[in-house]
Amino acid sequence: MRYSEISSVEEIVDAAVKLSFFASVPRERLKKAIMKCESVTADASEALFKKGESYHKGLYILLQGRVRMTDGGNREVIIDDDGVIGISTFIGKSTYRVTAYAERACSMLFMPEILVYKLMEDVPEFRSAFHILVAERNAELEGRSSWSVASTTYKPLGSYMSSPIISVNISDSVLEASKLMAECNVGAIVVCDDGGELRGLLTSKHVVQRFIPDMQNNPADISSGKYMERNPVALPAEFPLVEALAQMQHTRADYVVVVRGNFPVGILSNNDISRMLFHNINVFVTYVEKLDTLEELKKAYEDMYSVASSLMENSRVSYDILPVLSSVHLNIQRKIYRMCGEEFHRETGFDLTMVRHTLMIMGSGGRREMALDPDQDNGFIFDDNVTDEQITMFIRFGAKYSDALAYVGYEKCKGNVMVTNPEMSLRISDWKHKISKWVSNPGSLGIMWSSIIFDFDGFAGDEKLVWELRNHICSTISQSPVFLIQMLERDSGLRIPISMFGKFIGEKDGKHKGEINLKSSASAFIVDVIRAFTLKHGLNDLNTVERMKTLRRMNVISEELYLHTLEAYETIVDITLKSQVEKAATGVPVNKYINPDELSLYNRERLKKALGHTQKLLNIGLRYFKGHP
Repeated sequence: MRYSEISSVEEIVDAAVKLSFFASVPRERLKKAIMKCESVTADASEALFKKGESYHKGLYILLQGRVRMTDGGNREVIIDDDGVIGISTFIGKSTYRVTAYAERACSMLFMPEILVYKLMEDVPEFRSAFHILVAERNAELEGRSSWSVASTTYKPLGSYMSSPIISVNISDSVLEASKLMAECNVGAIVVCDDGGELRGLLTSKHVVQRFIPDMQNNPADISSGKYMERNPVALPAEFPLVEALAQMQHTRADYVVVVRGNFPVGILSNNDISRMLFHNINVFVTYVEKLDTLEELKKAYEDMYSVASSLMENSRVSYDILPVLSSVHLNIQRKIYRMCGEEFHRETGFDLTMVRHTLMIMGSGGRREMALDPDQDNGFIFDDNVTDEQITMFIRFGAKYSDALAYVGYEKCKGNVMVTNPEMSLRISDWKHKISKWVSNPGSLGIMWSSIIFDFDGFAGDEKLVWELRNHICSTISQSPVFLIQMLERDSGLRIPISMFGKFIGEKDGKHKGEINLKSSASAFIVDVIRAFTLKHGLNDLNTVERMKTLRRMNVISEELYLHTLEAYETIVDITLKSQVEKAATGVPVNKYINPDELSLYNRERLKKALGHTQKLLNIGLRYFKGHP
């Protein structure tokens, strides 16, 4: 094959706009993309790629000719003019699973993956058409359902980025930028022009290695623009996390700026991504992926205490264990989701992946704070074009999925926040209306549901629906902060289980008499207050610890409050996890109740201190939102 730069852009655009693959892309937007593509020609019988070959990091768009793709067995697909080649491996980022060769001479475009992701970001219709094509091609070529493809897709940067962005103008001095970095406790700051577009990135390394050595020359120009990195790694929110890390390592970059168009919307560091990938990669993931029955998955669920035990032996802080356990839980639940989806497809002929939707996971799952006994907190968001009949089919599927989760060990939500509840399976516009109604007039049910639903993340399907709903929540609450007061006032009416004299207050009767529920009576208060601060300031973080770090960085909470709250949260998580591991190891039903009299003196004192601070934090939150110092 021969690769070359495109010489006649208009001629190629004229051909490309006629292709169904680009039907939804405006001509000028398509031209912009094509200018960065390469022209490819292949002679008859020449291979584009072979089975097992490393992924080429892009797609081949067939303009003229014919390509045959085969798995070496009985399955093959012929692609004539107006076809896309390499699309399944584009999604999986693996080696090619088939061989593709030119059956007759071909002329093609090679579109690097970054251009595809930018088109997906800029043109929603292209994104929808793209995912439908993926599902159809995978089923046609490999005889596998699109559920298998979904299992290999990578989480996008938009799900993890820190936002809102901290930036300076290109004409602002390095000293001003350095002061802002120190105040916000960050190692990098985005540099923009007067219109807010990205112009560069200034890091602490640049200050130390470029600016300070230059100070002795008394430069007249000490603007941020002079010392910044002019071509930072800038990727769209759609770009996969793993691929972003690979690109950063290739260019030795410490940060990636997340952009929409050329406007920065978030940032991630090399360390951030590495830590997130560690939390999502562990031995159980591979093990779970190989399991084929609910019985096997049930056994994996029951054995998770051994994973928690091992992590606790090798981790300095227990709250760092929760994202790892959450990753295991989510892989089990995702496997169940695919198995149920495939079975539902066989039974009814209805393919969930062909309908634009997302499955949300909420509460501790959305925050990545699942311990050993999470229940089911989930719901569906549908595109507004989804029909009532399609939603009915999803709710039917939801019953199958919910029963399977319960069989494996995930109890059904007592508050009915599940996909089986029609109120939790809504079109995006209906979700927005419901949330606006909660915020303006919540009632006890609205406050209870919002405390679960507002901590949500995409689990399967189109994550853009998640981002759209999350933005609506932030903008709605910013206009009605009294809702946050109502949330915290509900908490203030509940009892933190310690008296003014420092004595524990356990359950008065029932099977948990004398015990304390460390979730509903302790950690939930910390989660609620930190969530309220996060919603107030429109932040993107989901995990409670990450939320605290961002709030501290933005000077919303003081260093002292941050450290004491972090210590209290760690104590509660640590005691809860150790209790759960002990119960699971001895065959006792796992829950979040502990008997304070059975704690060591050290842990009793730790817990008293943690509960005392939790009460203080709740009072601080109420005063803050009511406008008192």
